[in-house]
Amino acid sequence: MNQRQFAALDDYFDALLEDPAPQPAAEPERPAVAYADPEEEERRRALESLLATVAELKEEEAAAVEPEVMARPAPLAEPVIKATPKVSTPEVVPEIQADTQVEPQVETQVSAEPAWRNMDTEPRFQALFFEVAGMTFAVPLTHLGGIYQISKLTSLFGKPAWFAGIMTERERQLSVVDTARWAMPGHTQDEEYQYVVTLGESHWGLSCHQLKGTAQLTREQVKWRTTPGSRPWLAGMVKEKMCALLHVDALIALLEQGKNIDGQRV
Repeated sequence: MNQRQFAALDDYFDALLEDPAPQPAAEPERPAVAYADPEEEERRRALESLLATVAELKEEEAAAVEPEVMARPAPLAEPVIKATPKVSTPEVVPEIQADTQVEPQVETQVSAEPAWRNMDTEPRFQALFFEVAGMTFAVPLTHLGGIYQISKLTSLFGKPAWFAGIMTERERQLSVVDTARWAMPGHTQDEEYQYVVTLGESHWGLSCHQLKGTAQLTREQVKWRTTPGSRPWLAGMVKEKMCALLHVDALIALLEQGKNIDGQRV
């Protein structure tokens, strides 16, 4: 569209927006002149040309968008598979022999500590009695490892206060317990022990002041415990002598854990 057409179109729209001028008094009708205003005709043609141009632009725009839309990949759909003869293969099932047994999986649970059980003794058994700071203890001879005179002790760093030290006896290293401090928490007095009583097959030994000999006991002379309570090391009480009968296995377990008579690590 040239500059002249734009100007004519602008004048045409201005004319439409302007209010009509007041008309003079009606005059007698005269026959219409059979000719057209050249400017009005030019404005009309300019408007028609503009509308045609706009329509062409819309058609061109639609034509340009359509190929673009068609060029986009179609959404994924299920692949088309040509029909081919289906060959069925027999399912292979492993043969299980008649004598084959399938073992069920069993979850094994490991308990943290074995259940406490009191000592087993014969109806009559021998026991050794020994004294520590005025207290008397008894241990069945079947659970006794040996008796040694106390000798030089080598202390170890980081051990509990009741750990007296290491004693070497016949190329065997024994862990000696300060029994008074072990049995009486808070006891700080240095004791002069004479002997070491070892427990079973372990390397643990209880230091003591005096050996009071052995005696034969019957099971009826002992008040046996049925539950471990807070002192699993105590198997029972010898009624006549009013002394504690040591549960050797439970006592060894406490010593291995670094615990005293009350089950405390001190």
